[in-house]
Amino acid sequence: MRWLIILFVLFLTGCSYTPVVDLRASKNEAQLFQRDLMECQVLAERIAGGVVSKVLFTGYRQAMNNCIEGRGHSVLTNW
Repeated sequence: MRWLIILFVLFLTGCSYTPVVDLRASKNEAQLFQRDLMECQVLAERIAGGVVSKVLFTGYRQAMNNCIEGRGHSVLTNW
C-alpha cells in the first residue's frame, strides 16, 4: 500500500513539469511561450512514450527543455 501511494505521488508530479524560462531573455519569442509550451508537451510525450515514462525517466524533461530552447526561449532548469 505504501508503494502505491509513492507511485501515485510520483505520477502526479511527473505530469506537471514545466521548465522555468526567463521570458525577458527570450525577447520577441516570449509572446509565443504558451503556444510553444503546449506544442513541446505534445512532442515530449511522444518521445517519452507515455505517462509512466514521464515519471520514471528524465527523457521527458530533457525533451521539453530541448524543444523550448530550440524555439528561442531561455531555459533556466537543466535537470
